[in-house]
Amino acid sequence: MPLYCGIDLHARDSVICIIDETERIYLREKIPNRLEVFLSHLNTFTPKPSIVVESTINWYWLVDGLMDAGFEVTLAHTLGLSMITGAKVKTDKRDAFVLARLLRLGAVPKGYIYPKEQRPVRDLLRYRNSLVRRRAAEYGSLWKMLAQYGIVCPTPDFHRHLTEEQLAEHLDHPVLRKQGAMTIERIHAYTRQIKEIEDTLLATVKDRPEFNLLQTIPGVGTILALTIYYETGDIGRFAGPKQFSSYCRVVPGVAQSGGVSKRGRGSKQGNPHLKWAFCQAAVLATRFYQPVRKFRQKHLQRRKTKGNKLVSLGIVAHKMAVAAFYVLRDRVPFRGELMFQT
Repeated sequence: MPLYCGIDLHARDSVICIIDETERIYLREKIPNRLEVFLSHLNTFTPKPSIVVESTINWYWLVDGLMDAGFEVTLAHTLGLSMITGAKVKTDKRDAFVLARLLRLGAVPKGYIYPKEQRPVRDLLRYRNSLVRRRAAEYGSLWKMLAQYGIVCPTPDFHRHLTEEQLAEHLDHPVLRKQGAMTIERIHAYTRQIKEIEDTLLATVKDRPEFNLLQTIPGVGTILALTIYYETGDIGRFAGPKQFSSYCRVVPGVAQSGGVSKRGRGSKQGNPHLKWAFCQAAVLATRFYQPVRKFRQKHLQRRKTKGNKLVSLGIVAHKMAVAAFYVLRDRVPFRGELMFQT
């Protein structure tokens, strides 16, 4: 008789629950978060139970360890676990039992177990993007300080190339000079680390043809190609461009009932990093690629609503996602005449 195991994972300990086809509970216990403890409990059962783990922030070590030990593991997507999150009575033991029950019923909303060999690279790319945002905040802080004392930057990017010596020429107070010098020092530190991370990331894709093919899409440079490549993972997990576009958050959801249909639902569902990448690519392609500019202009003229600019840009981002799907799946370069006919 097959066995099913639900694990309610927490930071320091977890609750494990094992049931059979009749939902008889064989084990329901809180245990510390150590892999050897999990294996000592699970290895006492024959046959090996199928396991489901909720996709919390710390699932890497547990899922990898259980899969290496030969267990079949399913990663449950937290968004679809309304039976747990919306329950009137919610305890750790009940959550573990419900996970095991959903696994038995084949009703677990599955999350993608990203390959562990590439996972550190993807996470490093995300860390690089967070450093870029922090550096942008420091640029903003420096610009604000200059503006407070009536210093008008002669060029839009003047504050981005400001040195400590130039700052001293504009600010008289030693405290302001010290504050500005510390801000510039942080900017330089972020810039150095970002460059080192980018060199590391680019070294991982130098032999990947998909990376070079992605850069044939208008508006997609090295960083956006890295983001699309590593955030997508295995393109074969998507049945078609519709599913991939939905995962990229570049198409609106639909709520339909009784003949009434509303669009815009589920905007937070999917991968935010891919949405950012394709929206950035859409902006750049519209600016520098004539066929894309004409395509967007056509949709701007069709819509006279207040949000026509955002809607038309979203349509271009959707086109970019569809193009990326075929480039990755078929391993062919981008062909603009197939995507942006006006």
